[in-house]
Amino acid sequence: MNKSLVTIISAILLIAVGSSAINAPERVSYNNGSSVTGYSGGCSCHSSGGTNGSITITGIPDTVIVNQKYVLSLVITDAVAKRWGFDMAVPSGKITSTNPNVALTGSRNIHHGTTAPLGPAPSYTFDSIFWTAPASPPTGGGSVKFSYAANAANGDGLVGGDHTYKGSFTTHVVAVTPVKLQSFDASVSGSKVKLSWLTSTEVNADYFEIERSINQRDFAAIGKITANGNVASAKSYSFIDDAGKLSGTIFYRLKSVDKSGTFTYSSIVSKEINLSAKYITKLYPNPLKLGQDIRLNYQSDKTTAVNFHLVNMQGKKVSSTNINVTTGSNTLSLSSSKLPAGAYHLSVVSDNTIVQTVPVVIE
Repeated sequence: MNKSLVTIISAILLIAVGSSAINAPERVSYNNGSSVTGYSGGCSCHSSGGTNGSITITGIPDTVIVNQKYVLSLVITDAVAKRWGFDMAVPSGKITSTNPNVALTGSRNIHHGTTAPLGPAPSYTFDSIFWTAPASPPTGGGSVKFSYAANAANGDGLVGGDHTYKGSFTTHVVAVTPVKLQSFDASVSGSKVKLSWLTSTEVNADYFEIERSINQRDFAAIGKITANGNVASAKSYSFIDDAGKLSGTIFYRLKSVDKSGTFTYSSIVSKEINLSAKYITKLYPNPLKLGQDIRLNYQSDKTTAVNFHLVNMQGKKVSSTNINVTTGSNTLSLSSSKLPAGAYHLSVVSDNTIVQTVPVVIE
């Protein structure tokens, strides 16, 4: 749609957007007496004088969801006006309002009441207007066109000196949820839990909120990731949770929020976290010199045997050491004298489970 501004008989019509975006309107020349297509007589009793004015409409995104209810407002701005009026029509969905200064013709046309409201310049707001999207996307691409006309009158009871504006904008109705989540998983690495998720489609998506719980009932937000917005291809996301002070089963869920505030939750994933009970608290030096021993502090929740495996970058285990540790802090030493320079991973295995993996570099 053309985004350029076009002069409308000495008046400039602008559509400004707030938190919800609206497509730029079609620019049309206003002929006195023109109507909002298919509905009312428009602003036919007012002349189109010369002034700069604007209409600001907020609340209808570029893409909307079937059966969702949207709140919109219309602000008319004019430097000299004292009486304000408008007319808006849409071919599908349902319009309602709780504003006493607006009236309805059926369920698809809304306008100012019998007497246009008074109000001092420079602007007047018609709010508390609601539009519920149709139950299914319209044929021919799912678009819905809103048509409107507005007047800003000087209040002298005559047609001269009043200013009129007219335009339209289009939104698209879709039948999918704001975010279609393909997967949501968690993995533990060291003292961190990595949350990963994949979306297959996003419609009007705003952000993702990551929530955590220790009892699967009371969830609290621990992070926020901005969504891509409107995409029809797969998008991947991740978030790292520092779980170093946690122990036991930890539960996570994902909250997907769209720009209108609508949200959905993912299924809950859980991970067993024992990092606070048994893990390497310090490894030094790192990098190592050739032939230098690896020294580390290891915290254990009990007296037991722990295996330390060094694995090279090809995934081959090149060293394995079994050490008996006691409850609490243990200072340990591992030999690396036979290993060439390179990058390795030190895996800690306790109770037949890898509880931690730490990178090690030998220079």
